[in-house]
Amino acid sequence: MFDLFWELGQQRNTPDVGNITEQAIRKVEDVSGEIKALRGAINKLMLINRALWEIIAEEKGLDDKYLMDKVNEIDLRDGTHDGKLVTAIMLCPSCERTLFKGHDKCLYCGSTDTATDPFYKIDTDPSDTAR
Repeated sequence: MFDLFWELGQQRNTPDVGNITEQAIRKVEDVSGEIKALRGAINKLMLINRALWEIIAEEKGLDDKYLMDKVNEIDLRDGTHDGKLVTAIMLCPSCERTLFKGHDKCLYCGSTDTATDPFYKIDTDPSDTAR
């Protein structure tokens, strides 16, 4: 008798497992597509950066050592040589309080003159799907 109830319970739960599995597969496929798109974007950016570097190097007579020295200098600005670009805390030029990335004005004084670093304004939120 117990076996009968257990079997009925198992049969009732089986569709739920199937739905969960299908949802998981769809999520994996979505993430795989996003990864593929990001890899394509990275490859394009690498190509553009290479072209820009070669143009600048040719016009200014610079070599790859100069570029690598600059990369290392920028990498060390946060105090750690780790190959990562970490933005330093930015301060509002008006009230000298911390600015929050992505905001067009200071949350404390309302100043809109906060663009002290053009790269600070770049939105790097990975959830942004606008292209």
